[in-house]
Amino acid sequence: MTRSPLAEWPLPAFRLNNSFVVVDQSSEAEQLFGAPETFFELLDEGSRPKAERLLKQRTKQKPVELNFMVGDGLFLADVHYRWDSDFSLNLVLVPKDGQLDSITAQMVRLRGRLKETDYELLKEKERADALLEKVRELSAPCISVGGGYVLIPLFGNLDAKKVEAIRPYVVTRIYEYEADTVVIDLTAMGTVTQEGVHYLESLVQTLGVMGIDAAITGVKPDHAQKLHLLKREMNLRFEASLESILSTAAAKS
Repeated sequence: MTRSPLAEWPLPAFRLNNSFVVVDQSSEAEQLFGAPETFFELLDEGSRPKAERLLKQRTKQKPVELNFMVGDGLFLADVHYRWDSDFSLNLVLVPKDGQLDSITAQMVRLRGRLKETDYELLKEKERADALLEKVRELSAPCISVGGGYVLIPLFGNLDAKKVEAIRPYVVTRIYEYEADTVVIDLTAMGTVTQEGVHYLESLVQTLGVMGIDAAITGVKPDHAQKLHLLKREMNLRFEASLESILSTAAAKS
């Protein structure tokens, strides 16, 4: 069910049709008047002719001062009104004689609840950001193995969303480790999409701009079909395992 746009108004408010039948009202109006059929039935006898005469004027007018019947008593209010079209009239009641203080207090409470809600939303965002950072870390942990080498084992599927999500975390961690060579291990990787390969190429290019070499290990046969163009176009190094990379490095030193 669609919630009325007037529902949360802190003042009594109505939407009427061109016969002055109540089409919609705020919660505050409902608390004061219940569920009236027409607007005029809310007024005392002295205010009805005045309301009928002035509210029919379609041009912009000053607020109309009217007396409303509530229970066994009356209260005075300024009625601000505007015709949205030939068939729709919006009215807002601003009570007088001290009743405005009660409405104002309600508005202050409403603003306070909104501030509390904003604060809670901010805390939820902070918690969500922290959780996302943890997911990135678990999806692509950066492990320093010494000698300027950093290992990044990838888990799950290699697609555009995966690479785009982990890229900021990976680049930052590699910079902090002052890595010379990054080894991207695909042993635990599932499906590799062509779009994911393009994003992986972009990541490797970013590392190159940083002056960092990249090597890929743990390539499965179904990965190789997608990655062979990457090897040819970027002269990227593929190795059987991290051990073979470290052994080669040790032999050269």
